Amino acid sequence: MLDPMRSDIAAAPAITSAEAVARALAALTPSELVRLKRLAQLRARLLPGLEWEELLNEALLRALDGSRRWPESVPLLAFIAGVMRSLVDGRAEERRRQAERALAVCETPAVTAPDARLHARQCLDAIVQFFAGDPDVLALIAGLMRQYLEGAAEPAPQLSRKRRDAARKRLARAILRGQLDRFLP
Repeated sequence: MLDPMRSDIAAAPAITSAEAVARALAALTPSELVRLKRLAQLRARLLPGLEWEELLNEALLRALDGSRRWPESVPLLAFIAGVMRSLVDGRAEERRRQAERALAVCETPAVTAPDARLHARQCLDAIVQFFAGDPDVLALIAGLMRQYLEGAAEPAPQLSRKRRDAARKRLARAILRGQLDRFLP
């Protein structure tokens, strides 16, 4: 007879071993592999700078090393998709915290307009110095300034969409990694 105090244990889903995960992954059909790839691509798009291969590999690694446990009642593809979702959410939360810390560091007491303009000019000069060897990023920055100040329709229209997107990624990665910090006044 089951102990009513222990019914929660009986209702818990069984967890498969890492070996079972490896066997199940090895048995995936080509169409299932394509579905996993597509899921990874869709999830990775939610976080700029994250490559889908990196996301899928990390999810598979966590399933195989046992740090993410696969309940038997959940289909493998749904489990891997959930792990990828969790990884993206975790990284997005970490980036949000980094951005909040960066903003907190940048907050200073109110300064007079001439000092603020001077500081902005120094920051812009530092960014231009950092990206001196990357004309696409410089064109993007100039276009963003025009867009902000003049209401221009599109930043850096002289760049193709692909080059503009790549420049945005390089700029965002440098900012997120804190590479510009040492150049800023």
